[in-house]
Amino acid sequence: FFFFNDTATTEIYTQAFVGSVRCVQETGINAEYMGLLTKDMKVYYFDAPGRAEAIRLLLFHAGVKFEDVRFKPEEWPKYKDKFDLKQVPALEVDGKILTQSYAILEYLGAKFGYLPKGYDKLYKAMFIMNTAEDIFMKAYMAVMPNSPLDAKSKEEAQKKLLEVDGPLYLGALAKKLAENECQCFIVGHKYTIADFFLLGFWASILNVPQFHTTFYELIKTKIPTLFAYLEKRMKDFNPYYKKCQTKLYYFDMAGRAEMIRVMLKAMKFPYEDVRIKFEDWAKEKASGKFELQQLPVVICEPCGVTLAQSDAIMHRIGGRYGYLPIKKPEKLYNVLWWCNTLKDLMDGFAKIAHSPLPPEKVKEMRNDYFTKTVTIVFDAMENRLKLNKCQCVLVGKSYTIADFYLIGTWRALVLNPQLPEYKPIADKYPVLCAYFAKQNALLSQFSLIYHTIQQKKKKKKKKKKKKKKKKK
Repeated sequence: FFFFNDTATTEIYTQAFVGSVRCVQETGINAEYMGLLTKDMKVYYFDAPGRAEAIRLLLFHAGVKFEDVRFKPEEWPKYKDKFDLKQVPALEVDGKILTQSYAILEYLGAKFGYLPKGYDKLYKAMFIMNTAEDIFMKAYMAVMPNSPLDAKSKEEAQKKLLEVDGPLYLGALAKKLAENECQCFIVGHKYTIADFFLLGFWASILNVPQFHTTFYELIKTKIPTLFAYLEKRMKDFNPYYKKCQTKLYYFDMAGRAEMIRVMLKAMKFPYEDVRIKFEDWAKEKASGKFELQQLPVVICEPCGVTLAQSDAIMHRIGGRYGYLPIKKPEKLYNVLWWCNTLKDLMDGFAKIAHSPLPPEKVKEMRNDYFTKTVTIVFDAMENRLKLNKCQCVLVGKSYTIADFYLIGTWRALVLNPQLPEYKPIADKYPVLCAYFAKQNALLSQFSLIYHTIQQKKKKKKKKKKKKKKKKK
């Protein structure tokens, strides 16, 4: 109400704010771990969900990049001697092998903030995991073709599963869910190891036809609250199971969406670049599809996850995939300096372009913007880039969202033929021009990963040293 005179605009922004708060409450993603990269992490298991699925889902949710090593049963002898106890799942972290699914899950839960706080909550999580394990094993014995039971015993076990054991064990899980203050999660108000364990259990039920025809129907018909919880939480992992399509909506121009496009291209992230014509915007806006009724917007379909506000989108995606140095305050400050400075540069021109003032006044503002504001900003950027040891990137030695901001803004403003005033000013700054010459070379190769270039340089240096030694 302080900023908007009309109640309609206030309501739009208020709804968006409340929705954002609710999203944080429901997902419970800890910002400290967003984009956290761990060296050489590998998960070993058969090509099925099984006991490894909870581990995979936890790592995916934490934003940790890992190698998912899957093998067929006939390939098992090749891997068997690699692990103690000769069993999987196994997790390799920095060259060390960890086994036992429960132990791995608790280890990762403690490492990435998914272990419930307090003895009571921890007991509840362990109770849920053990109960789910018990009923899963009973179902396995009753349904699976490789079960040691004979046909008659299997028939009896299936009957007992559907009439006695299933309702008993699943009812206990539903009771724990009902006792929780928030029915969005099984323990507390955010994801814990118990949620990942149950979702891994659910993925196995959906994956195995024998389970799907018996166990699935039992949960759906007899335990509807547990079914609703599992279905809702499973939607969070549509990107992991590749069941959704990411779409970036913006006008048919560079603008504020260009840095997002550059970042997604750098990540080789599959997405649809939906460009809306200006004459169609009124119709699209009225559809209610876009949060805050503005662009750019990233929508994940059909799960319905929506990201709005260009800065927030850059932070969300960049943070998750390791382009935002959250744990290094100095680097984070430098990254945000670039982002805010470039945003100010773009906002400055947007105010002129959309100004309701008379043409004479707008012309004066435009002249002042290009002769003073742009020069001040470019001076600051040139000096800031000189301070970085590696001038191939803006901060540190690898790409951050700052680079994507600058490349996107450069494309939207400096390389825009409709804004010829920018190019002569930009050409006066040799360090910035050299930076962009390097980016163009990288973009032509469809790769923005600086580390690979550094590795190639190191290899060349080593070869040169070897040649010199041989000559001596």
